[in-house]
Amino acid sequence: MLKIIDTHQHLWDTSNLPYPWLDGFDLLKQQYTPQDYRDAIGDINVVKSVHVEGDPAETHVVQEVEWLTHIAETDGMIGAIAAAAPLEEADVESTLEQLAGFELVVGIRRMAWHHSDNQFYSSPDLINGVKLLAKYDLSFELCAKHDQLPAALDLVKSTSEVMHAVNHCGGPNIKGGEFEPWATHMRELAAFDNVLCKVSGIVTTASENWTSDELKPYIRHLVDAFGYDRLMFGSDWPVCTLAAEYQKWFDALLSTIDDASDSEKNQFFYQNALEFYKM
Repeated sequence: MLKIIDTHQHLWDTSNLPYPWLDGFDLLKQQYTPQDYRDAIGDINVVKSVHVEGDPAETHVVQEVEWLTHIAETDGMIGAIAAAAPLEEADVESTLEQLAGFELVVGIRRMAWHHSDNQFYSSPDLINGVKLLAKYDLSFELCAKHDQLPAALDLVKSTSEVMHAVNHCGGPNIKGGEFEPWATHMRELAAFDNVLCKVSGIVTTASENWTSDELKPYIRHLVDAFGYDRLMFGSDWPVCTLAAEYQKWFDALLSTIDDASDSEKNQFFYQNALEFYKM
């Protein structure tokens, strides 16, 4: 049976920690627990997950990791954590020192996706913050949408000592039928050996009644650009449920890469994540 590491899973509890962004997403404004996640995966053989920060209030990034560490100790599914940190802030190193003290924290995410400035990732302050990650042996979760990829390229060019995981396929505008310049930018990112890509988060950028055929050109392009040795599976659960249940997304992805060998599927669904997230 195919072993799977889900590299993009979230939990949150609004009664425990503030998640300001949820005010705009009422369908997601509820508690999501480890049992909810286990119910969602059903019979899919997910053996470990990587918890990616749920965008908590900046004053609570360490508290989120404390909460998740407790969950990991009691539930066992979470094998690594990508924490939040305001990397563009001058005093961020004190936060990084605290986060690096948690054994499960192996990476940091600072999203450009919801940032009003499409050049956020190319700003000197943010780049300097990402450079700091090398000191703590932490990777970076690069979360940009399609029109922010040029800035993401600037960031990657300036931080060769840091490993990057591109979240959500680089945020292509599938619903709008746009393939270029996203495809060119993703190929440019793939030219850097320190960049991997998560195949995740695209059902929410597709049409309301999306099909696997609609997703296929984007996924196949990533396979061509990165190869199976630099791609990783991610569910983006529970955000994916805005467009599809876990099983529907998983089945669509499997059908799209049905020509992959068993070895390639093992790399994509398991081995690459095992190594990248140091499990």
